Amino acid sequence: MIGLSYQQERYNMEQTKANTEVSEFKIIDDEKNTPTLKEAQDFVGGMVECITWPNGDLLIVNEEGKLNNLPLNPEATLLWRMTFTKDKYVTGYDDFVVGPAIYIKKHALKNWA
Repeated sequence: MIGLSYQQERYNMEQTKANTEVSEFKIIDDEKNTPTLKEAQDFVGGMVECITWPNGDLLIVNEEGKLNNLPLNPEATLLWRMTFTKDKYVTGYDDFVVGPAIYIKKHALKNWA
């Protein structure tokens, strides 16, 4: 497990990437930048898994990322834990995101909806 309090504090203070390369975490907020299935598969390095968030946003990750021991994605994990808090959800908070990830805002979903 990562030290979430340290990661969150660092994220809030610096508003920068923590340990992943810039290319490993994308936030899409414009429909024209929404990837195709092929582009998403190329980015995550395999089959995609789509997780719909409570607000309608979508997280795309490698479906077999944990099985393939992909490295932790601290930015996506922090976003996950800030969304799926223990006071609102029984499960999910202690989960984590590995490998490259794409976060698509609800208004930019295009064909992924």
